[in-house]
Amino acid sequence: MGKAVKRLMLISLILMNTIIAQSHDRVAAEKRTKDFRAVWLHQTKFDQDEATARKQIVALFDSYAETGINNLFCYYTLQEENHLAWDYLQVIIEEGHKRGIGIHPVFCPGHDLNREQAMKEHADWLIRDIDGKIYPNYNLALPAVRKFWIGKIAEAMKYDIDGIHLDYARFPVNQRFSYDSITCALFREEWGRSPLDDSHDSGSMLWCEWIRWNEKQITAFVREAYEFIKKTNRKLVLGADVFPNVDISPVEIGQNWGEWVRQGIIDFVCPMLYTNDTDLFREYITRAVQNADSGCEVYAGIGIVTSHNKITKEILEEEIEIARKAGTRGVVFFSGFSLNEEFLNSLKPAFRTNLGK
Repeated sequence: MGKAVKRLMLISLILMNTIIAQSHDRVAAEKRTKDFRAVWLHQTKFDQDEATARKQIVALFDSYAETGINNLFCYYTLQEENHLAWDYLQVIIEEGHKRGIGIHPVFCPGHDLNREQAMKEHADWLIRDIDGKIYPNYNLALPAVRKFWIGKIAEAMKYDIDGIHLDYARFPVNQRFSYDSITCALFREEWGRSPLDDSHDSGSMLWCEWIRWNEKQITAFVREAYEFIKKTNRKLVLGADVFPNVDISPVEIGQNWGEWVRQGIIDFVCPMLYTNDTDLFREYITRAVQNADSGCEVYAGIGIVTSHNKITKEILEEEIEIARKAGTRGVVFFSGFSLNEEFLNSLKPAFRTNLGK
């Protein structure tokens, strides 16, 4: 074989290896951009004055973009929620999209309400316990309540948002289901008896069905939200914050997110894994990924400062790595209040070395 031919073959081999390497780099870069890196962000982090707030938003979003944060779950985005004299949602959409950050308004259908206002507006929607005590939470077993929240979602969808996010898609903790007359009548239509007609323990099959019935009402709400969003043919995603244990949460709070995944009515779930115990974190995120079983994405919810934990930079980086190895495609941090500059700086190398590979 002549020298010229050998030289040509060598050059061809070098060019081929270069092309392959560039292709791998491009694929890796594209994959990194798809990693979901989000923050739960409250409107109350910013000033009420529009000019001041916009400066704060610009500075924070610049910091997020530099770090690699590419999605935000935003609370109190509608003017009827934040009572601002300016359009907060429009501002964060404009500033977020300039930086490639997706904006997902958050709705909390099961959260505590202003009792006085709720009693004035929709007293018959509030949860009542067995003894008739009224709680400041709307009862998602009622079709009218679910329709009310779909209306809120519809308002947010008038904007150029990237998705809708559900928090508190559940009943309050400790089986705080409602025993109001309307709810009991709805259950009786299906089972022929009221939940008040039998003992309130798992030895009663009626009681067991009452728990399942309430769980199905939450699932119905998620399905209604999903179908409402998808019928618009816009590329919007529906995500939800969920309790860590998919076996216990249906019984305690009516939140069967495993069923949401099986029915294909959710695009992603964020298990709220607020702990400094990395072994426990690993166990629960692994279980969550297994439960999702490719039916939807799982983004690990990591608490910076919560009622359950106060994390360190070292644990934060370790939990990001654990989530990646478990098969998740992203992480979410709670919250914008506690994800300060120190933590953001620690995320930069963690994102470069862990996620997206």
